[in-house]
Amino acid sequence: MHALAYDSVHDEIIVNSPLAQAILIFRGGANGEEPPIRVIQGPRTQIQGTDYDGNDQMAYDDVHGEIYIPVDRNKILTFSREANGDVPPLRVLAGPNTGIRGSVRGHARVGVDPVHNLLIVTSPAAPGSGDGASMQIFDRTANGNVRPKSVITGPRTEVGGGSAAHAATAKGFIIAGCGSASVCAWSINDKGNVPPRWKIPVQQITGVAPSGIALDPAHKEVIVTSGNRNRVMTFSWPEVF
Repeated sequence: MHALAYDSVHDEIIVNSPLAQAILIFRGGANGEEPPIRVIQGPRTQIQGTDYDGNDQMAYDDVHGEIYIPVDRNKILTFSREANGDVPPLRVLAGPNTGIRGSVRGHARVGVDPVHNLLIVTSPAAPGSGDGASMQIFDRTANGNVRPKSVITGPRTEVGGGSAAHAATAKGFIIAGCGSASVCAWSINDKGNVPPRWKIPVQQITGVAPSGIALDPAHKEVIVTSGNRNRVMTFSWPEVF
């Protein structure tokens, strides 16, 4: 697994298991060899494929109590946090109009902005097609083969230059890994080939590339992990909060 979330409202830990093709929910105080309190798993869930197809990633919306998971390289599934067993998703975002895509070398990633009611999907560059990475912005409740509200794409955007999953701030900035092993911020109102509004050149500053991002709005800080060096770095970034 490459993602987890903590639900502070219900004191639960949510993780996905690509090998089991499942989403597991544990007590917040779980310890040792303890079974999950709920398991979302089975053919009706549509959670299928391997971690290379994208089901190693996950996002959680603690405002609306929903779990988002990308699968099949180009599909986003939404489940209720209360779901249990072999249950169908609440919504399935997929189809050519969405612009969501993935490949065996990279898959779509998803983030949620519950404040502005948006779903943000980053699609990797398509090998051999000449199409670069892109960021699709949807209504949070988008379902089916629908077009995004806007798309951020093009060489000036630097979208897709890192594996860090993205998040959105209450101030309306999308935070994600970007080109040159950095962390960038775009506005939720951006579209087309626009440069990021802000950028932290993580590798230039620290010597290591980012692999994960968490936000600390209370202290106006961004926490960045580097998986290949086992480091956690904290940056003050009041402009985006």
